[in-house]
Amino acid sequence: MEPVERFISIEQARNAAVAWLESRNVVFGPYRKVEIGRLGVLAGHEVGVSAAEKPYWRLRLDFDPIKGPHFNAETGEGAKREKQAFSFPGDEALIKKLALSRRPR
Repeated sequence: MEPVERFISIEQARNAAVAWLESRNVVFGPYRKVEIGRLGVLAGHEVGVSAAEKPYWRLRLDFDPIKGPHFNAETGEGAKREKQAFSFPGDEALIKKLALSRRPR
């Protein structure tokens, strides 16, 4: 399991996840793909973005019972892949509310 950092708000968690990716030379330019959730209440909803070309990176919203609501950030591929989770207060009901407010582009 990847390291988890805990924050007091969704905004702080999101900003920390973006800063973590930027510290690893990720550039949030126009060339990216929208990530669609595949499991649970996030299935079929927009959950984040990923690189459309190399180098690979991804940022997405997620929920699991241990970490709670969180952003998953990852960069690299294979053995060099780095991952980090950035959690914030809430429960699955919050994730469902966030999922319902987002429609795939």
